[in-house]
Amino acid sequence: MKKDQLKQYKTLMAQGLSIRAMARILKLPIKTTHDRIRKIQQTGNLTHGNTGRKNRKPRSDKQLIVDLANGKYADFNITHTCELLAEREGVAVDRETLRRWLGRKRTRRIPKQRQRRECSPNFGDLLQIDGSFHDWYGGVKTCLINIVDDATKITEVYISDQETIESACYAAWRWFREYGVPRAFYADERNMYHLNPDSEHNFFTSMWERLGIRVILAHSSQAKGRVERSNQTLQGRLVPLLKLDGVKDMDSANAYLADYIVSYNKRFSISAREGNSHTPLPDGVEDIDDVCFIMVERQLKNDWTFSYKDKIYQIPRQSIYPPAKSKIQVKITISGHIAAYYRCAEFIVR
Repeated sequence: MKKDQLKQYKTLMAQGLSIRAMARILKLPIKTTHDRIRKIQQTGNLTHGNTGRKNRKPRSDKQLIVDLANGKYADFNITHTCELLAEREGVAVDRETLRRWLGRKRTRRIPKQRQRRECSPNFGDLLQIDGSFHDWYGGVKTCLINIVDDATKITEVYISDQETIESACYAAWRWFREYGVPRAFYADERNMYHLNPDSEHNFFTSMWERLGIRVILAHSSQAKGRVERSNQTLQGRLVPLLKLDGVKDMDSANAYLADYIVSYNKRFSISAREGNSHTPLPDGVEDIDDVCFIMVERQLKNDWTFSYKDKIYQIPRQSIYPPAKSKIQVKITISGHIAAYYRCAEFIVR
């Protein structure tokens, strides 16, 4: 601002004119006039606050950060790269600064308009369960069983070859050991998650029936929005992390997930609005076999054998007389152990 313009402002101020009158004389908006008059009253001039200010010196480690982002962490998104730089390299950089250095454009997802369902008030009221098929590690497509609490976003995961009854049970058992027994599962309409009137129990349906867990069926993937979004997040963050840390087989992946999910939950979980509705595991339940088993009835033949899935099993002879087509109860656990019950006696068979 030139000195003669500053002098003009001071002259008008000395005359005691109103802001409106000065704005009319200066041919400026009233707000602009008001702001300039106030600045003169406070500082005595109209010089911009950044005048004479030196530019910030460029960071000496900028090139190192760019090289790491384009090399070692090239598979990660901007936010995840900043987190890994801070955790593993001890280098803190702002997300938008790194985005500008790398020349990456900001992408925005346009959300679909759907009616939102209010989240459950308690931790453990409702667990959403789903399988996500993806190339998680080693170039082989596998299935990640993902369980997400509806109230807190707390997550538990387990990797298997397929979305099977057994993999869902092992993922659920991880949850039970860590947090307790929830009130309900929210799952899709696959037969493995619920019991049809004309079908027999499987390990998963037997488990939720024994523990008193309700299973609610979702009729679309959008209904399980929380676990579906969690699958997308894990695909974006977990896949490059497993590659970076050299995880190449399923056992190593599940061992890795047991530690990873702790930091993941700290990063993404929230507090429940009310409380915790989990209940402890029943007394005597110490292993997954204690809740994941099925009971079937078979006919005991004259040679004290019975058949199950095209295999013949032998129990010790209980009498010199044949069993006369007696019925025998057979217990099959998820770990593959088979036990037979005949007249209140238990027999471990192979």
